[in-house]
Amino acid sequence: MKRIVITGASGDLARRVVRILEARGAAERLILVSRSPERVEVPGADVRYGDFDAPETLEAAFSGGDTLLLISGLAINRRVQQHRNAIEAARRAGIRQIVYTSTAGIHPRNPTLSAQEHIVTEQDLRESGMISTILRNATYADVVATLMLAPALESGRWEHAAAGGYLAPVAKQDIAECAACCVLEPDRHAGAVYEISGPELLTFADMAAIASKVHGRHIEFVPITAAEAYAQFDAMGVPRSYQDGMKLEETDAWPSDEMVSASVSMARNFHALASRHVEFITGRPATSMEAVMQAAKGKTYAELQL
Repeated sequence: MKRIVITGASGDLARRVVRILEARGAAERLILVSRSPERVEVPGADVRYGDFDAPETLEAAFSGGDTLLLISGLAINRRVQQHRNAIEAARRAGIRQIVYTSTAGIHPRNPTLSAQEHIVTEQDLRESGMISTILRNATYADVVATLMLAPALESGRWEHAAAGGYLAPVAKQDIAECAACCVLEPDRHAGAVYEISGPELLTFADMAAIASKVHGRHIEFVPITAAEAYAQFDAMGVPRSYQDGMKLEETDAWPSDEMVSASVSMARNFHALASRHVEFITGRPATSMEAVMQAAKGKTYAELQL
């Protein structure tokens, strides 16, 4: 029986993947690794402690696994070393294939801080000697429909520094289903690099129009500069750089350097890519931005978490 290791098992994306795998009868094949194993309750699964920052814990945590779903960490500026720790531990533990959650817009001149880190990890995977499958996930449509949209619902003005840029936000559940398919059929996806996106390219003006339709009120898109975006985040007390303890997967506490650099990247069209890879992997079309907004209506991002 080939076993599947999943990192970040207490996080929302991992929980979504696990739920899909449970429904497909794979619970007893799962090795779930987390810094907080007490938060992981999956009948039949093997739950283990493992910490990217404590590499001595990872080899034992990955032992006995065949395929590793390496869900990228959230500690910006520390992730490259964390991922290297995981890749090396996987090699020592005998993992055959790694499925890695990367990001859209992989390009050597993409100004987004996180993209630069994912570029390094993708190269580390290529040099590791192990088989890899890379999921380059676009911006979460769930984040667009909640955290990004929330101020606009109050003011009627959606201010953003990505004027004119296109992106194809993807539903987090679509990402989870792609990841589940890849770990269940690793041979089919061996060596692949997938662009996991929504079904259509949209500007923020387009998304404001969709939000207006869904919420039944006019929302105007207002382009702003990067400097103006920084000023807004500074006034809100958002730190510019990552700080230990920031609960990025549960809140909107992303550092402003990451958010503004991502906006600049979008404005320059580093994210202007829409694929049909969700459909290729899962057999069904990707979820539209309008459908995600409808499902998120009246909810916060935290309330969408499993």
